[in-house]
Amino acid sequence: MREIKTVTVLGANGTMGAGSAAIVAAFGKAKVHMLARDVNKAKEGIEKAISSIKTDTIRPRLIPGSYDQDLEKAVSESDWVFELVAESYEVKEPINKRIAKARKPGTIVSTVSSGLSIARLADAFDEDGKKHYYGTHFFNPPYKMILCELVTHAGNDKKVTKKLGEYLDKTLGRAVVYTNDTPAFAGNRIGFQLINEAAIKAEEYSDKGGIALIDAIMSGYTGRAMAPLDTADFVGLDVHKAIVDNLYEMTKDAAHSTFKLPGYFQKLIDRGDLGRKSGQGLYKMTKTPDGKKEKLYYDVKGDLYIPVPKFDIPFIKDANRRIGEADYIGAMNIVKEAKGLEADIARYFIARYVSYSLSLVGEVVDTKEMTDLAMGTGFNWAPASAFVDFLGGPKEAISLITKAKLPVPEVLAKAKAGKPFYQLKDVLDARSLFKG
Repeated sequence: MREIKTVTVLGANGTMGAGSAAIVAAFGKAKVHMLARDVNKAKEGIEKAISSIKTDTIRPRLIPGSYDQDLEKAVSESDWVFELVAESYEVKEPINKRIAKARKPGTIVSTVSSGLSIARLADAFDEDGKKHYYGTHFFNPPYKMILCELVTHAGNDKKVTKKLGEYLDKTLGRAVVYTNDTPAFAGNRIGFQLINEAAIKAEEYSDKGGIALIDAIMSGYTGRAMAPLDTADFVGLDVHKAIVDNLYEMTKDAAHSTFKLPGYFQKLIDRGDLGRKSGQGLYKMTKTPDGKKEKLYYDVKGDLYIPVPKFDIPFIKDANRRIGEADYIGAMNIVKEAKGLEADIARYFIARYVSYSLSLVGEVVDTKEMTDLAMGTGFNWAPASAFVDFLGGPKEAISLITKAKLPVPEVLAKAKAGKPFYQLKDVLDARSLFKG
């Protein structure tokens, strides 16, 4: 792999494209061809890139251009071509054919795809092109979310993979997770499994608070900077649908049924209520008559928005107090021993998260550290392995999973007692992700 001095970014006007270009220009010191449908769009991308890292110093390295006029020339002089166009084969494959004709041997080509087959996308290239073709799944916004899933396929060269991983890590400051070419890779597969199952449970318990109740139960004490259904609203219900529909079609694991999109999500999508970007979705912000902001949630049964209630759930208060004292094992002991529906739901989802995250070891990633890194740096969720320790160790975690009638992952079943299960190095301390 050559030294990366010149990069072409395709889709440079989008939030992800502009943000990624900024990272490459700022940390990689590379010249970046910013390509979009037309030059004016590319120029908009340059302004977004500069805004994303809040410095104008990268401007001289950002060169605007269009697909029609500049793609072949830009690609021919690039050491890395980073494609971030629309998430579909119909859009990506024709672009890849053009890149394949223009690239010089040894040029890295990668896609930011969050779930399409990397092997299929690599088919547009010759043997050298396949060897140098990867998924580089940055998370949004790239400046704040440092995860990059480096997705490999059978045609890759391990030496190139190693060098590319080192570049992404040491030069661009990414937390690199090496994943196999599987649906949604690691982070989204784990994250959207839990989010979609939370959405299913919200409908099941719609008469008890529904969406608001599930998010209250799955709040900060469960190791999440943002509750799951609030996350879906933030990401966009249309994006959520695209990810879980793909997973429902392409996976057949023990969690398969939990990837089926709830009907009320489709109803909201059909109305254009996609979440924060459209003004309302699962939640809606409004003002009371006296001018105060008020958060409403979508009542599934009533098909209307109503105020988010202030839930009084004692065990959550007690768990948050223990977390405030840095007693994470004590907090989980409270959750394990609590009575009532809310506690049952909390235990189930903690068990599900640990079970599903660790079940991907072997299929999607080679080690549990990779799924831990994906969730810690891509979602700001406390890694599953940390939960094993917080629950008291492998034996206690297995007990919780078994009671929830969920599969016990092989890597957990084989874990040795008395030894910390969470051993991730050089990543955010899982405990710092707990917000009371």
